[in-house]
Amino acid sequence: MSWALSLPVQTLKDSSARHVLLCLANYAGSNGTGAFPSASTLAQDTGLSERTVRYKLDDLEQSGLIKKGNQAIAAVHIDRHDRRPVVYDLQILRGANPAPRAKRGADDAAGCNSQHNGVQPGTERGAAAAPNPSLNHQGTEEQQQRELSDLIAEQDRQALEQQDDRQRFAMFAEFEPSVEALETQLKIAGLPADALTAELLSGFKGFFVAKTSVVDTAAGWCFKLVGWIKRERALAASTATNEEGSAGDDWAAKGVRL
Repeated sequence: MSWALSLPVQTLKDSSARHVLLCLANYAGSNGTGAFPSASTLAQDTGLSERTVRYKLDDLEQSGLIKKGNQAIAAVHIDRHDRRPVVYDLQILRGANPAPRAKRGADDAAGCNSQHNGVQPGTERGAAAAPNPSLNHQGTEEQQQRELSDLIAEQDRQALEQQDDRQRFAMFAEFEPSVEALETQLKIAGLPADALTAELLSGFKGFFVAKTSVVDTAAGWCFKLVGWIKRERALAASTATNEEGSAGDDWAAKGVRL
């Protein structure tokens, strides 16, 4: 996790992807390999949806921060092939800050640094403390927890901010149409303001949730929703007309004039 926390913002700007990477790092070994939490586990850890977690894992893999590791590790723990999560290795060397290097000949005639691996060669009283050269052990665990908490809080803040109306997204189960946009579309279509029922909205979302490749803006989804309402109302009216016609034919066959 220390490596993931120390990544510069320029290396990983997406806060959601950084959150997924931090949680994934918790399941890796000391050398950053063999992490295989399921997407549902990462979703619980991050508070993101499973679909978003999978997207962010793909982004992290494409950026070279993680790669698929030895899948046999998961096979040891999980027998069923269809239930095995993907094993990832963290690319710890990628994105790490370079270690500082002293200029050649800066300290003695032989060109050697008087400090090796952060250890003072002598016992001179009052000598400055040797720096810790390890990039993966900077700060205390408490500091790391604070940094992680700050990152989660920032992500939550961004999630709560109002999204750009031009942002396109796929349909999801919790979708609620914008009241203003829906009223406008209903008025344009000549439909009453109460034309949208819970049943119609449920059917609309159920149809498009299955079509993950279809994306649109919030206003665009309201336009599609009103089109869905018009179609369903037309189908209902057509069905009612056919039923009335069938009933009239039955009475006519019996010699009854309507």
